[in-house]
Amino acid sequence: MLQITILTDDCVRKRGLLAEHGLSLWIESDQNKILFDTGQTDVFLKNAQSLGFDLDQAQAIVISHGHYDHGGGLAWYPLREKGPRIYLHPEAMLPKFGLAKHLEEPHRPVGLPWRMEQIKHLDQLVTFNTSTLSIADNLYLCAEIPAVTDFEPVNTSLLVEKNDQVLVDAMHDEQVLVCTCKKGLVVVVGCSHPGIVNILKYVHLFFSELPILAVIGGMHLESASPVRLQQTIDYFRQMGIAKIVPLHCTGSQAVWTMKQQLGDAVVSACAGDTILLG
Repeated sequence: MLQITILTDDCVRKRGLLAEHGLSLWIESDQNKILFDTGQTDVFLKNAQSLGFDLDQAQAIVISHGHYDHGGGLAWYPLREKGPRIYLHPEAMLPKFGLAKHLEEPHRPVGLPWRMEQIKHLDQLVTFNTSTLSIADNLYLCAEIPAVTDFEPVNTSLLVEKNDQVLVDAMHDEQVLVCTCKKGLVVVVGCSHPGIVNILKYVHLFFSELPILAVIGGMHLESASPVRLQQTIDYFRQMGIAKIVPLHCTGSQAVWTMKQQLGDAVVSACAGDTILLG
């Protein structure tokens, strides 16, 4: 049984918990405990304490990509010399920006708000991942998602500074967590910048013997064209995905449309909620 608790999300309904623009998930699978993303501040720690979770028990921390709302909170995590392994792509450490609305304005920083040397013990605990990697029993990371669909374009408003040049960020650093359960695969995503369908197609290449049971996380469909949204929904239906939990950056209009067409397969959730999967 896989248990995923939402520590940080853009919305919250439960008394005593906090919300912020960001994502953090606490994942328990058998004896494994994984922290997936950390939001942008210490909200994930405060909510975990309110919910009764001891994050010191994490065997691994996954930072899905190098944006402040997914990895910023790591600066608040109480890392110790023999702490959990921390997995991120090396390009997650690059300076990242959102395109300025006006040419005369500087680009808006959206990257990780800390440097490696600013977080004690981080350099000893980090593992840079650029491929598909097993991090625990039945738990894998998939990175460097290729673009294979014709309806999920690169977001040209996201930029990265690389080799002294500011370029459109193809988000090669985004990695997703795949849990292999008895009934199928559970795919945990941060923001799905490479495109949620590109991600699921890539996962399916490595785990083709198992169906995709569930998808949970940010799907970045807030400003998606109607064509892209419809083709995404069609793919979910075609793959027979039984549970879709759209969070964070998915967009309320996109969630409403998905719910309209896919019914009970789309689960509305936010900070404090726990999803049980098998």
